[in-house]
Amino acid sequence: MTDRIASITPHLIPADARPHPWWSHKAYILVRVETSDGIVGWGECHNLSYREKAIVAIVQAIAPTLIGRASGDIRGLFERAYNSFGQQRPGLDVYCAFAGIEIALWDILGKRLDVPVYQLLGGSLRESVPVYANIYSPHPQTAEDFAAMAAHQVAGGHRAIKLYPFDADTSIAAGVKRLSAVREAVGPNIGLAVDLWRHASPHRAIELARAMEPFDLLWIEDPFAPTDPKTVRYVRDTIRQPLLTGETLPSRREFARLFEERAVDIINPDICLSGILELQAIASMAEAAHVSVSPHNSNSMAIGTAAAIHASLGLSNLEPVEYFPLFETALDDLCQGRPQIVNGQLPRPEARGLGVEVNDAAARKYRV
Repeated sequence: MTDRIASITPHLIPADARPHPWWSHKAYILVRVETSDGIVGWGECHNLSYREKAIVAIVQAIAPTLIGRASGDIRGLFERAYNSFGQQRPGLDVYCAFAGIEIALWDILGKRLDVPVYQLLGGSLRESVPVYANIYSPHPQTAEDFAAMAAHQVAGGHRAIKLYPFDADTSIAAGVKRLSAVREAVGPNIGLAVDLWRHASPHRAIELARAMEPFDLLWIEDPFAPTDPKTVRYVRDTIRQPLLTGETLPSRREFARLFEERAVDIINPDICLSGILELQAIASMAEAAHVSVSPHNSNSMAIGTAAAIHASLGLSNLEPVEYFPLFETALDDLCQGRPQIVNGQLPRPEARGLGVEVNDAAARKYRV
């Protein structure tokens, strides 16, 4: 056979250190996989803050386990990696590394067969994938700043917005003021979701949810880490808004407990943490538990987002996919074919593979 994995090479694109009023460019980890017959595929690893060097090292450590094996045997490759390299106990960093390689292998398979990846996954249920605009910023923002950014995204075609009006030290009154300003700026027909980013206690989460009831939210996200499904269920049963969690959980094994407890309404597994096969397995389990899926996607708006589209096109329980307009152009100097927003949707890609092409020459300086 000629389609064996010949090389697996991580690329680390550093964060943009330039001062900017909005978060424009974080660090990205891309994975280049080449086969023995010269087909190149690209994937992306979910980058956990300050762990990019560790994830790159794990990609390099996994590579010898996979090199020399058939590139199209994706299920077999990752069963082997999970059982041998991970010894059935991989941490989040290992899952991130797995996912980046797996996504690249799907890109290769699509290119080999001259079809888009979603066709290899069983086809499509829709012509486009809905998205919501995440307007997170690491910088302090006034209520007017929140409102201006939300209105800017709506003017650009987005129909749903996620924001972070509360942090651990924000008073209920101050957070509600920010949310009120956003609602006034975008009008009643734009969906709003609030992310608490795992900084609330169950008691505070319930207090915040009650204060936000007038805003008819799409969901409240991640009040605290979802490691105790019984407590998640308690909050879900107490609040009126839909409850979403799951971006920190890598596999169906962790999500199973949430489903067993009927603890959530919506989950958000990350495509570059779980990978395409695992995300679809999680979504199937969720569907049986009457839970919807809104894929987490704080990855690049190029490769990571393309993978999310392909994985999502066939999901019957799909909610909007996360999208970060504030750094959508971050990899445009390396990639062509980045998915483009049209009226709050990402159209179904029809190019072979993932549909995003990386310029090898431009990316070479980022090889590790």
